[in-house]
Amino acid sequence: MAELGSLGGITHHMKKSLRIFSHSFVRIGIFVVLVAGDLFAQAETNSVVAIDKTFLKTNSPLNTDKFKEYTRRDDELMKIYSSGVSNATDLLVEGAWGLIKDDPDRANGYQDIMIAIEDYEYHGKPDKSRALAAELIASSAPEKYKLWTKGFLNRLDSHSKPVSLQFTAVNGREVDLAKMKGKVVLVDFWATWCGPCVKELPRVKAAYDKFRGQGFEVIGISCDTDKRKLEEYVKQHGVSWPQYFDGKKQDDNKFTVEFGIDGIPHMFLVDKKGLLRFDNVRASDKYHSKGDTTSFEEKITKLLAEK
Repeated sequence: MAELGSLGGITHHMKKSLRIFSHSFVRIGIFVVLVAGDLFAQAETNSVVAIDKTFLKTNSPLNTDKFKEYTRRDDELMKIYSSGVSNATDLLVEGAWGLIKDDPDRANGYQDIMIAIEDYEYHGKPDKSRALAAELIASSAPEKYKLWTKGFLNRLDSHSKPVSLQFTAVNGREVDLAKMKGKVVLVDFWATWCGPCVKELPRVKAAYDKFRGQGFEVIGISCDTDKRKLEEYVKQHGVSWPQYFDGKKQDDNKFTVEFGIDGIPHMFLVDKKGLLRFDNVRASDKYHSKGDTTSFEEKITKLLAEK
């Protein structure tokens, strides 16, 4: 989700520590906002919003008893969430709804629910994830959170189903996933500023070079806002596969919204029939969803071997 400093991007395993570190000031996910009245402001995903210390004066909203109590509760909730207890995510959900009930205008509660939705899915509890997502959509949450949740459900419900993805790449190539049947396709959500994305790029490129002759393709979904920088980067690093670019931030990118992608790097694999087969794919052996021990290359090889 949101990156801090030189981290560049975020993995599922880093969300918890970043959420705790940020307390009420940095969103772990597609939104980076300040949670105090007029301080709500969108920030670049790879930025930490600076607070003008002159604002922290006696009449500041940050000094009200209500805000201090809200912050204390949020901090306690993060401690519980990071405690390692077996029902930590359940407790996060319970506490998050409490924050929403008492202060529906602040972002923290909704964002905690989003984290829990992902936690349930990542740890092999898709039914709980889907139920919580439906609850958030049915709530009075701001539309931006509902929009992300609908995208997440779209991706979750797309498993083993055809995936639709069509655009004109920055190099002018027309890309239509529906016309790529017979190929195994890796869809890579990334950005040039994203450290983990860049770190995994050589392995993605190595797989592309190794398996392309067997019917393997890669599609890049860039979360960059500078087209020139993206074009220069892919040229310099020999990235020849097509790149989607709309110049919008990660929370507004057409396809990150459509598929509920709230953190990069994020990749999924589509099989020869055009079906989404592997989600939360990483070109790193450190990160696996519950019960998944196959490597990046093993997943590709498995799909290429299918008729």
